[in-house]
Amino acid sequence: MTTGSTVYIAGAGPVGRCAAESAKLLGASCVIVGDMNKERLELVKQAGMETVDLTLDASVAEQIEQILGVPEVDAGVDAVGYEAHGHGDEDYKIENPNAVINDLFDVVRVSGGIGTPGIYTPSDPGGRDENAKHGKLTVDWGKGWLKSFHIQTGMAPIGRYNYQIMQAILRGRISMKTIMNPQVISLDEAPQAYKDFSDGSSKKFIIDPHGMIKNRS
Repeated sequence: MTTGSTVYIAGAGPVGRCAAESAKLLGASCVIVGDMNKERLELVKQAGMETVDLTLDASVAEQIEQILGVPEVDAGVDAVGYEAHGHGDEDYKIENPNAVINDLFDVVRVSGGIGTPGIYTPSDPGGRDENAKHGKLTVDWGKGWLKSFHIQTGMAPIGRYNYQIMQAILRGRISMKTIMNPQVISLDEAPQAYKDFSDGSSKKFIIDPHGMIKNRS
């Protein structure tokens, strides 16, 4: 993406929220984040992003058009991975590992950029069908080919950007407290925190087993 780009980020978890804040830092004119979790979407709104509610029947493209006036963006980020669900009506409750990639192929403009820091695995024993269990997805590759995307997959090169990100945080360009919604907990509280996070909590839990963090707010 470049200064002035419009960006759609699938997933309002910690990875998606960091991607959204990074897009703002890089000069995106509009950052849109999609999720089915109301609590996470509200946190994203408070940080100044637009949102797409995946529990609605309106498609991602339709909701983006309501925001931008056109049903497409310059760049897209998959911050969900193989644990994605469908969207609309009752489909948002059903795992669909193809959903996010196909949504991005639909809404990213011709010659736009797509990044996939969301995790995909060679195998998933709990996959919804035999293809999913072997890491094979039904992707609209014909559309992807025709639209000539620039696609980057794999783990984000975190070490490459550590210094720049830390400087942005120290100088107030990024508010990690706002975007990450941290909560310091004791070791005894960790099991419940893991459950809460698995259930979709918007909080990022910090385990402090020895009580060394003085300002816990």
